[in-house]
Parts: sequence; C-alpha cells; structure tokens
Amino acid sequence: MNLRPFSAGWIILTLVILGGTAGSVSAEERFRLIPGAGFLLGMESGFFWLSGEMLIPAGGQPGSGSKVDLPSDLGVDACEAFGATLQGTILDRHLFNLDLLSVGPSGLKRVPRTFIFHNKTYLQGTLIATKLNLDWVRFCYTYKAADSGSWWAAPRIGLHYVQCATTLNGETAEAGMISNSRTLDAAYPVFGFEARYLFPFGVDIGMEWEAVHLITLGYLSFARVAAHWEVHPDVVLFMGVSNRLVGRTEDNQKLNNEWFYSLSGWSAGISFAF
Repeated sequence: MNLRPFSAGWIILTLVILGGTAGSVSAEERFRLIPGAGFLLGMESGFFWLSGEMLIPAGGQPGSGSKVDLPSDLGVDACEAFGATLQGTILDRHLFNLDLLSVGPSGLKRVPRTFIFHNKTYLQGTLIATKLNLDWVRFCYTYKAADSGSWWAAPRIGLHYVQCATTLNGETAEAGMISNSRTLDAAYPVFGFEARYLFPFGVDIGMEWEAVHLITLGYLSFARVAAHWEVHPDVVLFMGVSNRLVGRTEDNQKLNNEWFYSLSGWSAGISFAF
C-alpha cells in the first residue's frame, strides 16, 4: 500500500486556508447521504520516530537468524507517515472507525556488529541499505455510553492488522551483493475507550486508547490525543500525537520470528463529511 502523493505541507496549507473561512459557515448543517448516519472521509500526513528490533530466521532453523536493532544496527529511526481514515456515526451513539497508517523508513549504515538475517550473514563493517514498508490497519466499533453534552466517553472493541516488509541490500558472507527481503504480518483483537471534550466553535479534544496482550504470541497498544476543528459543517481539520507499540513472537518453529516496533510522532489531516 502506498499513500504518498500528498505531504504535510499541503495539509498545513489547507488548514490555513480553510481556517480563515470558518467564522462564516458555522450555522450551516452537515450534508447527510443517509438519514440518521454521518460519515467522514479523510487523509493525514505526519512524521514518526521509529525504534524496535527483529529476529528473522529462515524456515525456523536454529542459527538462521539473530536479533537486529533497527536504529543502532541499521540506522532506521525516523520517517514521514501517511494515512487515510473513514469514520461513521449511526444514531449518534454507534461509532465506527477504519484507518490506515503507512510508513516507509529507510537507512544506510555500516553495521557495527555481525548479524544473521533470514539465513544470510552480514559482517561487521558491511554497508547495508535497509528499507521497511509498514502498514497498520485499524478497525473499531465504539458505543457512546456516557454523553453530557459538553463531553462524552465510550468503550470500544476492534481489530488491528500490522504488516511489515523488510529489505536489506548489501554484501553477505555467503552470496556477495544481494537483496534479502522478508514480509511478516499479524492481527490483534483489541479493547479500549475513547473520550472527547467539546469546546465552542466546533473544536474538541479527544483521547483514544486500545490494547491487547496475547500471552505467548505478542501484544499491541495504541494511544492518541488529537484536536478536531469543524471549520465547515462538511470539513473537519485534525492534528494529534500518538504512540503505537506492537510485538510478535510466532510460537510454531524451532527458531521463531520475533519483531517489535514502536512508532511515536504527530500527524495532521482533513476530513470531508457525507
């Protein structure tokens, strides 16, 4: 999946242009495609800092992989992020959210120590170009259990799907210069909640949290604080900071795939109502 045709600069420019017109449209009503239901389709861009490690064997054979740290071993530590969102509200209490975050960090570094990735040995001092393509899909259902008018709170359940493709380009001890790739993915059912406080002039501050621990298989957590501004009944601007953690151990081989990623950063975007 590739969501990189727009940039943070375009979104910030849109915020400024639309923000200047907000005062004259506050009395209008939102367009509704379906009575009793409202939807927001949006896009976002931002910047994230990445950390983590992975152990990627070949065929689960002992000695075919060793742990690799993304920042210190491969020089992969930050990147731009791009995303798409779809939110739905039915009868004011049933909330649905589907979103995708896509990041593609890369690094170029002479590795400080010898390691094994997917049964290929990379010797200390070897220059390696690394490319990650990480896609994080999130679907949640939220029930607005408490609503006072100026704030509301809601429990939620959902499902996260994380896929990461890792490619190492460099010289190996066995085969010389090669491109060595591996793609891993996993799905996580989650529980969480969302709360928002509503300010005048279409502004609100929201907090979201979701997590799960699968005992021997791994864990996932997602936390975000974001501000939303309805500059027009059909246009919502948003900006937030978030942290995402995901860890996985595949418990079905003699030497299992293991991976852990941490993403922390900010994003801003725009959504359109229908």
